[in-house]
Amino acid sequence: MSPKNKPLSKLIAWNGILLTVPITWEIDSLDASHLLIGEEGLPKAEIKWTDPPKKFTLIKHLKQFISRSQKQLDIKIHELPTPKFFSHTQKKFDFFFFSWESETSTGNGTLIFCTKCKRLTMIRFFSKNPGISKAIQESILASFHDHPKEDHTHWQIFGLNFPTPTQFTLLEYSFKPGLYAVSFKHKKIRLEVFSWGPAQFLLSNSTLVDFAKQRIPQLTGLAKTGFCSRGSYLEWSFKTQRLKNADAIPLLNRFFLFTVFRICHDPKTNRIFGVLIDSPKQFEMNIMKRSMLSDI
Repeated sequence: MSPKNKPLSKLIAWNGILLTVPITWEIDSLDASHLLIGEEGLPKAEIKWTDPPKKFTLIKHLKQFISRSQKQLDIKIHELPTPKFFSHTQKKFDFFFFSWESETSTGNGTLIFCTKCKRLTMIRFFSKNPGISKAIQESILASFHDHPKEDHTHWQIFGLNFPTPTQFTLLEYSFKPGLYAVSFKHKKIRLEVFSWGPAQFLLSNSTLVDFAKQRIPQLTGLAKTGFCSRGSYLEWSFKTQRLKNADAIPLLNRFFLFTVFRICHDPKTNRIFGVLIDSPKQFEMNIMKRSMLSDI
């Protein structure tokens, strides 16, 4: 089997977009609605998406998206017919195929309109560096999904692999050497996921308790222990006053912040994972128990 025709084996899941790519491909850059994926520093595929305005017609929405994408990416787009025998298991998708060209590159691509959530996604493949076989392109398109299947959103990126409840939306993110952090929000509840590494180095002169208190300085009280699929974890749950002397007046209970934090050293990945949840009403144990550090 040639390298171009190897089966896809790397799942990428980011902000509602899921697709499978070759194992050697890596994410080169991203934002909330964009992914650039490459191999050894050379671009292979680019994905960008947008949610529709409240009132729109599909044709007008497509034209505006194409016009905007051509300007932003500095490319020219030309419509192509649907390839013979192409199909997708999800009938809610409409596919519009195209070729594109710029001063330095060319390739093929697809616009995907979801008739269920109305999201419009562009996937463009780069034909140089070397090119990508049609079989791989079609396999990537066949793996594409653009919203959760069940009651959670799946996230899988840079070694992170975790679910969040569907009602939570992406708030902010940072992927820096030594620390990956992704934050989500639903109403007044904040959910944060952390990945520190390499764990062996970070814990060489520190216990997990000391490490947690250094990284999350607001931790108070003693931690309890438990077990999840990644190993044993430490958990803190405590409340803090958002208004001075709020604990002296029952009517001011709403000015407390209820915090739950779990941290786990996973030797298999040489990472330290953490999940922190802040809520103004209660300790959100149900959310924690469904997190990446869920109980077993």
